[in-house]
Amino acid sequence: MRDLGISGQLHDIGKTMIPKEILNKPGKLSSDEFDEMKRHPELGSKIIREMEGLAPHISSVVLGHHLHYNRSGYPEWASKLPFNQMIDIIAIADTYDAITTLRVYQHPVNPRTALNEMQKLENTILDGTIVQRFVEMMGNYPVGTLVRLDTNEVAIVYRPNPLDESAPLVRILIDGNGNRLRAPREQALIGPDGSCYARIVTVVDPLLKNIDIGRFIASGHY
Repeated sequence: MRDLGISGQLHDIGKTMIPKEILNKPGKLSSDEFDEMKRHPELGSKIIREMEGLAPHISSVVLGHHLHYNRSGYPEWASKLPFNQMIDIIAIADTYDAITTLRVYQHPVNPRTALNEMQKLENTILDGTIVQRFVEMMGNYPVGTLVRLDTNEVAIVYRPNPLDESAPLVRILIDGNGNRLRAPREQALIGPDGSCYARIVTVVDPLLKNIDIGRFIASGHY
């Protein structure tokens, strides 16, 4: 688990060697720019190998996190790399982050939609068995999902409810009249006595409410 965590933290370290104008380009990368971007797994693997105190297989995870489950990714020369479940786990986490995070070049999708999109990649780009376990772990409303309640309040999911996936614990951000709260209010949708405060009606696009989910979570206010 320690090595998996380290691999997750360092998998994109090679991007520190990619020109910033390519990393932060707001539009689509040119063919040459994408070729340069695709060098980051190799560059990262080299950096890891030169660091002291890290297990050798961490460099393999960094090298292989864009290889894809069916080995159709890059770097092509590494397609014969032995299958390593750590590579597939990091690839799934990286894919989820890429789909749900606001980037200069893309509009993010909500966590629930991201899980649906990832399921379409099972056994091709991503390991289907691990994807299913990931989906089960995340639940129907993953942490960070913005939802509208039947009270017309808008809330962010901050903790799953193991007893009822349809009623996660939330923090209310916008009241029923559409007013932004000065501070989020914690709310259980179902109380200990079984009473129902509200039900989730739909998932909300955070950009329509001018809410940066990533920044909100990073601030510790979720």
